[in-house]
Amino acid sequence: MFSVICLTCDAATAEPSQVLLLYRVSSIAVKMGLVGQVMSLPNMLFWYGAWFTASVARPIALATVLCLLANPKAAQTKLKLFATTFQFLFLSKDKKWKKTAEDPASFFKDGEDDPKVTKKTVIFLRHGESTWNDTFNKGDRKLSAFIMGFFPGVFKSFATEWYFLVSGQCYESWFFDSPLSAKGISQAEAVAKFLRDTDPKFATPKEARLLKLIVGEETDDNNRKCQLISSNLRRAISTCSIALQDRLDKYAKDDKILILEELQEASINPDALSIAPAKAPLVTAFTDSDRVKEIYATQSDTSLNKGNKPLDSNGLKRMQSFCKLLFDGEHIPAQNVLCTGHSYWFRAFFQTYLPKDFEHVSKKKKLINGGVVGFTMWHKKADNGDDKYMIDPKSLVILYGGF
Repeated sequence: MFSVICLTCDAATAEPSQVLLLYRVSSIAVKMGLVGQVMSLPNMLFWYGAWFTASVARPIALATVLCLLANPKAAQTKLKLFATTFQFLFLSKDKKWKKTAEDPASFFKDGEDDPKVTKKTVIFLRHGESTWNDTFNKGDRKLSAFIMGFFPGVFKSFATEWYFLVSGQCYESWFFDSPLSAKGISQAEAVAKFLRDTDPKFATPKEARLLKLIVGEETDDNNRKCQLISSNLRRAISTCSIALQDRLDKYAKDDKILILEELQEASINPDALSIAPAKAPLVTAFTDSDRVKEIYATQSDTSLNKGNKPLDSNGLKRMQSFCKLLFDGEHIPAQNVLCTGHSYWFRAFFQTYLPKDFEHVSKKKKLINGGVVGFTMWHKKADNGDDKYMIDPKSLVILYGGF
């Protein structure tokens, strides 16, 4: 740099080519200095971050311990959630099961004309996005926006979880049984708006029947009862409460949301672990409105809820158990059901119970958040007495959202 300065002192008497050379050399030197500063930025951030962490770690740890000791019952509940999380992360095979080779269609060769076949209408509604999705999933955000917001989002989520821990709010959580995010709430509200604004008179006969069943109106076949069912995870219950609020606001007798562990998502992540104990009152979340909390308290039925899924369970076992409940004639007597649940569980259900040679998008893609699809489920007893189930492929109707 000193030589450059000395040379520039003679620039007045230098040739134009020499002046140009001096300018280029000076520009390169400046650029190299900027590059050096940029290259050193990660190291600076790392060391400043380490210094800040070391400075605040001890007081935060001390404050956390004191808060936990002040409320041992809440601390114990939260620590159990942590322990359960690690159990499922390392020991659970909830998404792994042996795919059956049998074709459901092989048991229904006579179709619906078979007198042994019983049928029910099933409607799937996928929950809105959760706080877990908001933190870890890209969703419909641009990749650049997701990357830029990832670490701030992670910091926010862990800070929120820490606040719930030290404040004794043992059932509040960003990660465990993660509730609807603001975006998820808007997705559920969009379903409610669709149901409110869509006139069945302008829909196809199949669509019109499903619409009437969902909102609780009488159908052309004089069938009105459509049992509302939800997974025991909060984001599903809240989605059902918001999307069907117009119907629930009528406070019709016995029109309650039946909570089932059988619909719980197939996943080992903490967001798929249910906080609500078996057959006990439901636990609301910090993102729920007062009306949703009221629905949790007065318009839900937990009599069949088994609590969180067992460690040795998996998605297939719960799907089979759900089908058995659906057709046993005792637990779910309604001929029509609307089930609010989860993407992986729904996709696995279509893969399992649609005919093997039937190609459909539901086997490959997940139902979008807030998506609604309906179909007819068939059941019959095989010659050996086993229960067999199949989705009638001709009955599939994508009512809202899609895959």
